[in-house]
Amino acid sequence: MCQCLTWNNTEGLSLGSWVTKSSGVITFLNVGLIRISSDLFNTPVYKTKKVKTFNKIKYSTLSRSNSINFGNTKLPSSYRIGPHNIDIISLIIGSVLGDSHLEKRSQGVGTRVIFEQSSSNVEYLMWFYKFLALRGYCSEIAPKLSKKISKNNKINYTYRVNSYTFASFNWLHEMFYIKVNNRFVKIIPKNIFAWLTPLSLAIWFMDDGSKLKNSARIATNCFTIEEVTFLCEGLKKKYGIVATPCKGGVGKGFIIYIHVESMKLFSSIIKPHMIPSMYYKLGNY
Repeated sequence: MCQCLTWNNTEGLSLGSWVTKSSGVITFLNVGLIRISSDLFNTPVYKTKKVKTFNKIKYSTLSRSNSINFGNTKLPSSYRIGPHNIDIISLIIGSVLGDSHLEKRSQGVGTRVIFEQSSSNVEYLMWFYKFLALRGYCSEIAPKLSKKISKNNKINYTYRVNSYTFASFNWLHEMFYIKVNNRFVKIIPKNIFAWLTPLSLAIWFMDDGSKLKNSARIATNCFTIEEVTFLCEGLKKKYGIVATPCKGGVGKGFIIYIHVESMKLFSSIIKPHMIPSMYYKLGNY
């Protein structure tokens, strides 16, 4: 039975591999499957290829192509085993820190990404959708506007993107969620900074960041003060960004405050990965 390896090295170029119980590790020596690029649409994608493993068939991304075959709706989630390019993992990591959530399917063995935005953020949502669709991770049919009525009878108009379901996304769900009283609660993983690339940081900020006079903040209201403090310490250690946790308001948890002296550095890290309509969140930086 094939098992997809998760990546433990996110720096530079790496190689894809998987494990079978009897044959050890098979590495695709000539195919670089992980790559970080400042051009979000310049990362190569790879076409799925059938690979026989004993008496079963699994799919893996092998040959370079302009499109991949994950979009085959008849392909079971257990056969979508990856490996995945680092841009996809970075997108998911950054967005789950922000507005996205990972859904472990009740019927099936996989996990999917769900991303929803209000109609005012339609340009960003469509960018997010195209990022996934161009790489074969969601339907090519563009999201449609839907109407929702809140508990206080307020009408909200939103767009929603659902990725395809992947068995090889289960490790991300296990990393970000714990079960409390029969429901999954999002947490900050202890190894988050092994995965927080500049692209992840940019996605996170586009999701939940905002301008604050000459500085910026990131909404982390759903996390504990310990988790927010951990994030601030990690930003300083990994990127040199000075940030502190601040109260988000009465009963509204805590946010991350990016100090003024770190704004130039912060902007230089994330702006190359942002879409122009989101530059306003960085103010004059």
